[in-house]
Amino acid sequence: MKHEERVERILLSTGNVNKPYIVRDIIFVAERLVVDIFDHDFDPNKALIEVAYQLKEKAFTYGANAVINCHFEHERINDENGPYFEIFAYGTVVQFTQTTIGG
Repeated sequence: MKHEERVERILLSTGNVNKPYIVRDIIFVAERLVVDIFDHDFDPNKALIEVAYQLKEKAFTYGANAVINCHFEHERINDENGPYFEIFAYGTVVQFTQTTIGG
């Protein structure tokens, strides 16, 4: 299996998961785009997909299965250098554990 496929298999969730796990770490990523978010050619969903992939890549370096309780924030900045769109994301890296309880 290719690296990208293994990264894509990592679960992202804005909540908790109903599986036993151990917490590995907390991770954070940020992306700044020089773009006017009101431009009709700009798709903010594509920008969010890129940030989500960065979270998955960081989780992959831990050998983890998921990033849970993810939070995504954004900021629109207009200054002399042009319009910016910034996305910030963070979450808890977890590794699923096996359990024999009930089975």
